[in-house]
Amino acid sequence: MQKIIIILCTLVCLSFGAEAISIYEIQFTASAGSDGTFPSPYLGKTVSTEGIVTAMDFKEGGYFISEKLNGPWRGILILDRNPKVKKGDFIRVSGIVSEFYGMTCLQDISQTKVISSNNPLPQPVLLTTGQLSNAGEAEAYESVYVRFLNVTSAGNKSLKNRFTVTDGSGTCLVLNNQFGIERNNKIALNAQYSSLTGIVIYGYSEFALCPISTSDYVIQQPMSVQNRSWGRIKSIYR
Repeated sequence: MQKIIIILCTLVCLSFGAEAISIYEIQFTASAGSDGTFPSPYLGKTVSTEGIVTAMDFKEGGYFISEKLNGPWRGILILDRNPKVKKGDFIRVSGIVSEFYGMTCLQDISQTKVISSNNPLPQPVLLTTGQLSNAGEAEAYESVYVRFLNVTSAGNKSLKNRFTVTDGSGTCLVLNNQFGIERNNKIALNAQYSSLTGIVIYGYSEFALCPISTSDYVIQQPMSVQNRSWGRIKSIYR
């Protein structure tokens, strides 16, 4: 009987995978590696981790997850072209830790389990554009769900899909086309946004913010519009 119990316990452990480690444990490293991309200390190992799905339909195939308590080193790319998950799912996923053009990820996914659905997304981490333009500091926010406040588009880096923004602390890149939105959106020079939200990705030796949906672009209302709205509110209470 004891042998049967041991065998059953072993089968259960194999079916659900090893105990999950945190995204932070997979991502955090102080070693830049030979190419300066800060590869994971778990590179090449099969691991299980848990997180909330923050973004689907990544252009390169896959999605992103974040720990519930969002922060530096707490987001990761899951390379899976046929995922059975959706945004807001809290999942456990198992796969091999790899580097995808300098981004730490899980690929060759062996198991995905949805633990709960319809969870609110973690609070985006507030960053300055200067933090993302500094590669040494930006590394900690790779694959993390973040937000800029009060930024201005500083210029286009191509005819569409790529533009730069600044909040006065430095200039960084924003990509429109990583999640299937705004593919033909032309960003006006000097357009002002009260906030820009999205996932930080790394590619071609550059970090960039990638909005997930059109609601991630919040245009700053002109003062004249704000004043008119306030005037209408005041007139109601006269």
